[in-house]
Amino acid sequence: MSENGENNKTCKITLYLDTPKPLLRPFKDPTKHSQLESFFTRGGPNIVAITGHAFIGLTDEKGVEERWGYSGSSYSPFKAVSGIKGVFEPQEPASPYNEAIIWNVTPQQLQAAQKAVADFKKNPGTYKLFKNNCSTAALSILKAAGTEDLPSSKLGLTPYGLVLKKRWMLAKRRLEVARFKAKNLLNGLFGKEKMPKQALLDSLRAKPLPVPINNAMKAFRQNRAKDELKPIDVTKVISSISKIRL
Repeated sequence: MSENGENNKTCKITLYLDTPKPLLRPFKDPTKHSQLESFFTRGGPNIVAITGHAFIGLTDEKGVEERWGYSGSSYSPFKAVSGIKGVFEPQEPASPYNEAIIWNVTPQQLQAAQKAVADFKKNPGTYKLFKNNCSTAALSILKAAGTEDLPSSKLGLTPYGLVLKKRWMLAKRRLEVARFKAKNLLNGLFGKEKMPKQALLDSLRAKPLPVPINNAMKAFRQNRAKDELKPIDVTKVISSISKIRL
């Protein structure tokens, strides 16, 4: 196994998605303290409820995670369209998310992502709602780390596109699980040797891992309740997708 092989992917990069409310079931967002928070904040309309938000989590070999996100210095959508001062800052345990994608990465990839974060901190640049925003910032960090199966630049322009990418990933993983189980069923019927369940689990771990909404929301609620940044439990996510108790 080479230095950059699968066995050396001991760190993680997570794309956290505060899903735009039009892509969630109405009034089914327990990441907020109350339903009103889904639509109003700081005395005015919550623009993020419509646009959504994306931010990055970097987890080192010890399991310690830090989260970073990009936004504009003003909540005015009109100023955000034309361009306002960008703000790149840590995300707190109370920073909501509904979905996520997790990449297993090498320490070298994590360092590349950390360098991209450091560059953003030094020069946040100008935030523009439809050009240079939370999604493009998150995507640029993922690209700097050399992660695989990223959304295209056009799809990654907004949280809507990132959410669609994640859901497409999840559909493919569930199809892989269905095919595996169907093949084993046929093998059993015709007296052939079945593939071990571990082969399926290893295959899921080897790819970017899309986190179902229920898993992500539960992880967020636990983080908020304990006021701590704790990475999403990969084992629970794989068990949820594969329907195999681990």
